[in-house]
Amino acid sequence: MRFSILLILFIFAGLSNFSMAQTPAQNETKYKAAVSDVKKGAYNIAIEKLAPLTSTNIQAPYSPYAHYYYALSAYNLKRYRESKQMLLQLISRYPAWNKVNDAYYLLGANHLATEQYKEGLGFLQRIKDSSYNKDVQALKQHYFGEIKDLNKLKEIQRQFPEDRDIAIELIQFIDRSPASTKTDALQAEQLIAQFKVSSKEKKSTEADGPQKSIPKTEGQWEKGYLNVAVMLPFRLDEFNTSKRRTNQFAYDYYLGLVQAQKKLDTEGVKINLLAYDVTNEAKSISGIIGNSEFQQSDLVIGPLYPSTFDVAAGYVTNANMFMLNPLSTDASLLSRGENMYLAHPSIQFQIQKAAEWMKSVAPGPAVAIYYGNNAKDSVMAFSYANEIKLRGGRVLEMLKIIADREWLENKMSQFTTTKPSHVAVFASDGSSGATVLDVLNARTLTTVPVLANSASFNLQQSRLGKYGSRLYLIETDYIDREKDQVREFQKEYWAATNTFPSSYSYQGYDQLLFFGRMLAKYKDSLKRGLEMRKYDDDYLLSGFDYTKSRENQIQPLLKYSGTKWVPVR
Repeated sequence: MRFSILLILFIFAGLSNFSMAQTPAQNETKYKAAVSDVKKGAYNIAIEKLAPLTSTNIQAPYSPYAHYYYALSAYNLKRYRESKQMLLQLISRYPAWNKVNDAYYLLGANHLATEQYKEGLGFLQRIKDSSYNKDVQALKQHYFGEIKDLNKLKEIQRQFPEDRDIAIELIQFIDRSPASTKTDALQAEQLIAQFKVSSKEKKSTEADGPQKSIPKTEGQWEKGYLNVAVMLPFRLDEFNTSKRRTNQFAYDYYLGLVQAQKKLDTEGVKINLLAYDVTNEAKSISGIIGNSEFQQSDLVIGPLYPSTFDVAAGYVTNANMFMLNPLSTDASLLSRGENMYLAHPSIQFQIQKAAEWMKSVAPGPAVAIYYGNNAKDSVMAFSYANEIKLRGGRVLEMLKIIADREWLENKMSQFTTTKPSHVAVFASDGSSGATVLDVLNARTLTTVPVLANSASFNLQQSRLGKYGSRLYLIETDYIDREKDQVREFQKEYWAATNTFPSSYSYQGYDQLLFFGRMLAKYKDSLKRGLEMRKYDDDYLLSGFDYTKSRENQIQPLLKYSGTKWVPVR
């Protein structure tokens, strides 16, 4: 082992000039090739390529990653001393590296592998990010679970009496060992009481023992950047024509992605955006799925239409990547695979939260429901009616409407005998909400609470504040224009595009910013990271909540605070 360390040092010294003779592009190509070798398990070959890239003469964004992959390769070759040295060099040269916890973790693994338990546990204790807790626990389970000598394990536990994971390993060893004595059993009972070990934690057999984990070559998730495929109807054939673009939303959304890409770059998260023009025609996607570039994607955004979504989902379901539908509210799309996500709450969730809230502010049983001509309007209306009935309420009136004051005056009930406890309006025309409220006011129903989807109003023109506390809105893309982040985004967006952002621009920004951060942190354990908590800070819109579902179940309701609209808490 000592000879190999000296050899590596000679390689570093002898190849530093050679490395500088290579162009930055050639060095980056070599780095990417080495990462590919690591992914394939060709660790010796990877080390040869990475060695010159760890020279101080090369300073590039991938430099700390080159150190890490070298150390990871050495670890997998059981060249633990070599791996430790490279990791210590990495920490010394790049103390602010955003992946330093990975270096501490691998240092811990190296020391535990060589039975340097004090040093190994010391490096693991440096990890302050709670998202590593399960990985650290599994690593200790792996190495301490390999010990076959009861007395040795008891001695280790005496050296580290405060370590719960070691105590559990000893408890499990005593529990399954036929050679354990009454004294051993008593010690196990004391440890169980001291660390409040559950019966599930205590139980362990050779067949179904704890999950054991060691640092693995993740390849795809450790390459230093993320590939994001964006499959939207850009309709490039229309781009240079005089026709009005019917899909401006796709370009607005993509420009939001670009702004998020820049933001993530400042956080050390590198994103490659790969745009594909995918419409509702199957031929627009058939050639993409077989494309090797697409197959290297980590996250796929879109497609939007059912026919092309099904084709893409058919591939993604069985691939090591994730898929996000940026606009849909159809929860049935999630049935295609466990790696599918919706950026918005489903209609059913919106309706459930709305009915739950209205029951708290308008506890009476009767509701009047009005809805527009759009298919989504009727789906929301009938879903709401069913939800009200399930909660013991009843529907006084359910009417499909048009946004005409005279028509509504003639068709809406006078409610002379029975008044509704609240009114619900689901329309997409931008004006039905205000018209319905005017009719209700004319009938002296001025205090009846009203629930409406935000599309029922023209939010840019209507002075909704005049309706005060009686109006509640369903809005999944609420923008608080007083937030500092929103104002900063607007400035940067204008500087980059010379236009103001649309709602789709905000969505594109938030969605890539969120999933970029989560994938960079949790990699293929994305689901675990998403389920930990909701994330409603540092985003332009309302945030993200995947704690209970793969649809974004963030609060979709707004109320008027007296000065502005705010999310219901």
